[in-house]
Amino acid sequence: MHRMRQARVSDLAPLLELAKTGNFINLPPQERQLRAILEQSERTFEVAQSGEPPEGYNRSEHLGVFVLEAPDGRVIGTSGIRFGMGDAQHPHLSFQLVKVLRRSPSLRKEELPGAGEHVIISGEIEHIYAVLFQDTNSPTELGGNVIHHEHRGGGLGKLLSYSRFQYMHRRPAFFSDRIMAEMMAPIDPYNDGNQFWRHVARRFINLSYENADRLSTVRDRREFMYNLLPPLVNLSLLEEDVLEFLGSVGPHTKGAAKMLADIGFRYVHRVDPFDAGAHLETKLSDLRRLPTVPAQVAVEAPNPGQVVDTIVSAEDADRGFRALRGRFGLSGDGASIELSAEAAKTLDVEPGERVTYARLDFTPAPGVPKTLPEVNLDREHHRINPNVEAPGAAAIGLVEFAEIIAGVIHEIQDET
Repeated sequence: MHRMRQARVSDLAPLLELAKTGNFINLPPQERQLRAILEQSERTFEVAQSGEPPEGYNRSEHLGVFVLEAPDGRVIGTSGIRFGMGDAQHPHLSFQLVKVLRRSPSLRKEELPGAGEHVIISGEIEHIYAVLFQDTNSPTELGGNVIHHEHRGGGLGKLLSYSRFQYMHRRPAFFSDRIMAEMMAPIDPYNDGNQFWRHVARRFINLSYENADRLSTVRDRREFMYNLLPPLVNLSLLEEDVLEFLGSVGPHTKGAAKMLADIGFRYVHRVDPFDAGAHLETKLSDLRRLPTVPAQVAVEAPNPGQVVDTIVSAEDADRGFRALRGRFGLSGDGASIELSAEAAKTLDVEPGERVTYARLDFTPAPGVPKTLPEVNLDREHHRINPNVEAPGAAAIGLVEFAEIIAGVIHEIQDET
């Protein structure tokens, strides 16, 4: 059976081989960088094993890497958790999309003299703005889902993705309740990045897409983003084919995005500032479709209960966290899980030991996206200047417009 477990520095060689099969931002194909990530992951797992965050704990300094083992012990996949993405000193950056409605009161339905006909003149228009969003709340980020091409499509993706939530549920104090995932957008294999990068971010950052993306993952080298990215961009000035990239998901990422959407993650209209890939979010406390349930192990019980597709995990100080997926029998009250001898051996557990499991026979969450933030400048003008008759949006100056947009962003930050 396939098994998920904590990564070790000794996994460097197979992970380096896996990194070279594609362009994975959280799995660099450079040996030195990948070794540093694995060393940091080992230190993080040691800290988290204590059960309580130590004094001065900063989750943005911690990450965990997991590997997927084939039955013969080969490492064929990986996934990870960045315990905290950004902090007060190094905010996590994205573009928050905001719809701005403009209206001219003087342009309205008019009647042509003597013709008895009506001409409708549109005095309303919508613009989409990208506003630089500095997130200092350090949300927990999922990332690094990679599996060898020949092993895709066999149900292992859910083990790679969903088992991480059981690890987080065991020690919620180490993580933010707010969980995010950045979905990689479609990347042009023949040109630099994609249309959004070339027509927006590249106009402000004099780097290649790949170099900028790599530097953005290094906590102490993100300064160029803070100083060079624009605070506000009117995206409606761009060509339609550029706007198509807003909130997009690349072909190799759609499967991972669907798995997250099925358990309640939703698009929050924030996008990667380089490629405009979608940001999905949920709360760890809201994962009702993937509850983590404690249970006692029974091995090949004579009367197994209801057989259900489940992910089962175990953890201890010596062997760390490990998980597998299979169809196992559950007792009527769900307090006992019946494993096959093969599953018990793969998970390295004995009868009577405590494990946790999550059932996969849930109904996928309905796809209800978060509402796109919207600003009606005509209404805002009435609010700011209540005594001015027949106001028009043009009367709103630059300072007032900036304050209105800032108010929207502050409200979103308060929600996060």
